[in-house]
Amino acid sequence: MRLALLALALAAAAPARASAPPALDALASALAREIGPPAEGRRALLLEVDARAPSLGAPLETALSGALTGAGYAVTPARGGGDVEGHARATGQDWLLRVRAGLVPGRRELAAVGELIPAWASFFLQRQPEARAIPPRVVQARTAADPETLLLAREVAPAGAPFATVRPLARVPGRVLALAVGEPGEPGRAAIVAVTDRGVLVLGPRGEPVAERAVDPAVLQPVRDPAATVAIGDFGGGRIALQRAGALRGEVLALSRDRLDAVGTLDAAPLCAGDAGRLFGAFEPGTGVLRDRLSLLVDPGAPVRSGRALYGAACAPRGGRFAIAVLGTDLALALLDPDLTPVSPAPPLSTGCGFALADLDGDGVAELVASSADPSAPDAIRVLALPSGRALPVQAPAVTGALLAGAAGDLTGDGVDDAVLAAVAPDGTATELLLVTSDPREAP
Repeated sequence: MRLALLALALAAAAPARASAPPALDALASALAREIGPPAEGRRALLLEVDARAPSLGAPLETALSGALTGAGYAVTPARGGGDVEGHARATGQDWLLRVRAGLVPGRRELAAVGELIPAWASFFLQRQPEARAIPPRVVQARTAADPETLLLAREVAPAGAPFATVRPLARVPGRVLALAVGEPGEPGRAAIVAVTDRGVLVLGPRGEPVAERAVDPAVLQPVRDPAATVAIGDFGGGRIALQRAGALRGEVLALSRDRLDAVGTLDAAPLCAGDAGRLFGAFEPGTGVLRDRLSLLVDPGAPVRSGRALYGAACAPRGGRFAIAVLGTDLALALLDPDLTPVSPAPPLSTGCGFALADLDGDGVAELVASSADPSAPDAIRVLALPSGRALPVQAPAVTGALLAGAAGDLTGDGVDDAVLAAVAPDGTATELLLVTSDPREAP
């Protein structure tokens, strides 16, 4: 009895083994199920893991070793590279399992593909030492990536790479008036919502069309310049909220596969949404600019903060100190905290109408992704550190047209923000959406 009590005490005092992130355990278990138990008692398995992100390799190897051991295999991790299959044969392994893993582009998912190769000598092919006794088998699995796994699986940019790169994402007809990035439909599926002068478009993270809804001109009063606001969040019955200049009310839309349905109205213009909450405002009657009447609630009677007229607002997807940016018609940008209090000291920043707050490098502080503030020069995409306003190196193609809208969210699936800016063609017949990202997988 004393020995049993001593054993229990020692077990309680021993430090607990740190478990792998749940997503890694889930992926390893799914792959082990695909492989199945050892066939014909052949248990010895050499495991080689090749992860696109170096920091993912060792934790995934540990998780796979545990899952395969639980399935009945005697697992030996491969070390040293070289001819791994030859090494498996020379050391008397029964199997070689080669696994390649990484994040699925455009999704917060981790995928693994493995090749299960027989390593024992074939009795009938003894004169061909490199011949495989039976054909290899391909196995694969994927699972939703949790924050810890996203942190491990995010690839590191090579030395000397720019802070961010820009590439074309999609070309849509008409003039894009407002953009939002988020999960308007199924959780975990990022999308872009673009409000144009012709309707509302929902695009997938790679720019592919998902759904469309035409605008009814009869519900709009005349305005000097077409304008709109849009946000993705919880708006009661739907996750897309928008308002056009000249409309008496905002509207709430629900995305159902490839269909957009109107499910409600709003008594305020939805300006943007992020982890800090939703932001609402109001258009100046008969114009495409906004009053400085900002509110975190749907409150048409919210007090006017100042006499400024506003072009728009942007919310940082993950909140933080710089939760909201507000652009006045004087092209001066104000940064606000989650309580709508100006950040002090307020850095002097100016930008064009296309802008977004995005934490591109995942350090917890949003960057400002912005168009040029000089209307006399060709437009250009800039990324500015906050609060200093220091320009960060960006690799970007020349912009054709004017950048008039922006939004931010995770479109590449690496758990870190990206930004999208809308470059409207000079004749207004089309708009090119440009992806701004620090994801090394998107680099040219």
